[in-house]
Amino acid sequence: MTFSLTFRTAFILIFLLAILVTEARSGTVKRAVHSNGCPKNAVYKECTNICPDKSCDNIMTVSSCFSLRCGPPACACKEGHVFLSLENKNQGCVRRETCTKLDKIKKMPISV
Repeated sequence: MTFSLTFRTAFILIFLLAILVTEARSGTVKRAVHSNGCPKNAVYKECTNICPDKSCDNIMTVSSCFSLRCGPPACACKEGHVFLSLENKNQGCVRRETCTKLDKIKKMPISV
């Protein structure tokens, strides 16, 4: 009786361990694929904001959009960053302060 109880317990533990290892591996592979596909200073998120993304072009625009619902899985800028351009999100994200510096450079007169 003791042997069969020990055998059952060992079988159940091995079965559960196999499930945990399988889940851990599939999660790691999924994260690696998505994190490598995101541009600079962006991370893959399963739950994104459904409101329009902020970029250097619209950083000063106040948005009335607010939602607690999740948008589709996608790359999103890290905390404190915005997209450099919404037209080409592959350029990546920059710190918010960088946008104002870029704006000043754009407005500088070009001397010949």
